[in-house]
Amino acid sequence: MKKTGKIYMMSQLNSSLMEESIELLKDWLSFVRIITEPKYYKIDDGETLPFDSLAAKSAIEDLTDKDTLWMKIYASEGEFQVHISSRSIVERNIIDSSVFFKYQKMIENYNDLRMEASGIYGYIRSLDEYLYNNVEKMDKRDFDTAEELTKLPKRYNNNQEIIVDCNQFSGYDIFFRGLCLTACWKMYYSSLYFQIIPRQIFLEVQQVQTIEELKNDMVKVSLFLDPLNWQAEANQHFQQFFRAQMGFDQLAWNNGVGILRPPLIEFAFIEEMVQTVQYQNDRFQPVEKKKATYFVTRSSDYIRQEYSENRTKGVLNVQAYFPWIDHQGKKMMNYRVINPQLAIDAGLAAYEFYIRQYLEIHVADEKYDTYLAVLRFYLPKASLAQVPLDELQEKLWDVNISNLVIQDSATYFDLRKDSSHLRVAFVNADHLEIKDLEKIDEME
Repeated sequence: MKKTGKIYMMSQLNSSLMEESIELLKDWLSFVRIITEPKYYKIDDGETLPFDSLAAKSAIEDLTDKDTLWMKIYASEGEFQVHISSRSIVERNIIDSSVFFKYQKMIENYNDLRMEASGIYGYIRSLDEYLYNNVEKMDKRDFDTAEELTKLPKRYNNNQEIIVDCNQFSGYDIFFRGLCLTACWKMYYSSLYFQIIPRQIFLEVQQVQTIEELKNDMVKVSLFLDPLNWQAEANQHFQQFFRAQMGFDQLAWNNGVGILRPPLIEFAFIEEMVQTVQYQNDRFQPVEKKKATYFVTRSSDYIRQEYSENRTKGVLNVQAYFPWIDHQGKKMMNYRVINPQLAIDAGLAAYEFYIRQYLEIHVADEKYDTYLAVLRFYLPKASLAQVPLDELQEKLWDVNISNLVIQDSATYFDLRKDSSHLRVAFVNADHLEIKDLEKIDEME
């Protein structure tokens, strides 16, 4: 991969008053002029002009609540841009690493203060690392060799073009409820994140360089020492492990099938409350669900400022795998909503992964022996007739398959491996009803 030696800073800020937003923009303009010598600038779709500090400042000061502004400044040491709309500011700065390290303390202090005052989220990272993890189009990845491109995970986009499946990368920027979920060198998390992930999880995350509690409930996390050394094996591990611990990929993905890795944490959202379960080993280290011996449960009601947590030693019961239980019909169920049309293999790897996740389990619960365990895949209607049953049977070579039924609205079959059992059903996603899953219909 070609290296650029540049640092990429991004932040989203929000102010309650336009006067505050204008001051933030003017501070950004001063910041750019302090660390570089601007040569050109551009406002909105206008032409690129020689930099004029008075004209740039005037454009900012004339803004009203109803205005939007996009400004870009070009310097020999970097590129700087800012966008404002409805008092929401997105700032993106690309800085030569030599300049960044020369002014690092001042630059980080500038970022810290802005995030404390008005920050929603932000990060500082190597530009190379950002590009590697976030550029999906094959023809835009000119930093990869042809050999490197062939090894990257692929998927289809909505136009059925083959792109890189960046979901598999720890530094991928994906958004959940308007908040950026990623893992990189330094990250800022505002209190808005704690409505999704309890604050204590951020403060207790393992194998990171530093965790800092800034003013106004802002948390700053640093993963390793040198941002330019992101490709080192240890630093790659820190990035991936942080993302897995936070459960970002349990919350959001856009490749149609998920990341296909066992969870270290799982989430449940109930009205204004979030409940989490973290899986740990005997040394209280994060592990995948099936290997856990300790379970840390947290309940956080951000509105009422109520929080509770509990760590228990034990084993998983059937409800940990099949939370929807019909006691009268003696059935228990879990489900996955996927879109195999975005997968190069028509969803084959996803089907095998999830099936094994719910079949190859060992639970000490008498209901498991007497109830029917069901895993439903909710699919787009067009995918129901294209389930790769023959290929899936080959993948499940060590599993006994029986009672295959193929209908227009659903396909299902039974699986058994040793003492484990599972009914798998492929169902039209149009039939998905979350409201009353306690009543498991008679399709199975």
